[in-house]
Amino acid sequence: MDLEETKNQLLQWIPSKYKEEDCISIKDNVIHLRLFTDTNEYKIIAIPKDKDYEGYLGCIASSRKPRAGETWTRGNDLPDGYFCYETWVRILGGIVGYELVKIHKPVENIEEVIKENNDKHS
Repeated sequence: MDLEETKNQLLQWIPSKYKEEDCISIKDNVIHLRLFTDTNEYKIIAIPKDKDYEGYLGCIASSRKPRAGETWTRGNDLPDGYFCYETWVRILGGIVGYELVKIHKPVENIEEVIKENNDKHS
């Protein structure tokens, strides 16, 4: 699989609202795909397969803005592996997991909770 075939395969996997010129670049025989959400950027790299190499597909998540009091953005490695659809699905699962937020249970009797907290701190 050459560079062009690898790029075309990636284009088949990404949502159609992304245009090639907006999210894909090629440098040093590596394909760079950038996807964005409101809070994060996902940098996916793909290296084509050849006769002696299974190719590579990997992803790094980066926050788009630093946390209060910090001057850097946080990031995390997401799944990676051979260039194949299975790795792509694992990356998508990693992105979904990275985007999930904690669910806070609703408080049924807020007045009682406030009273209990006040009693603990008096």
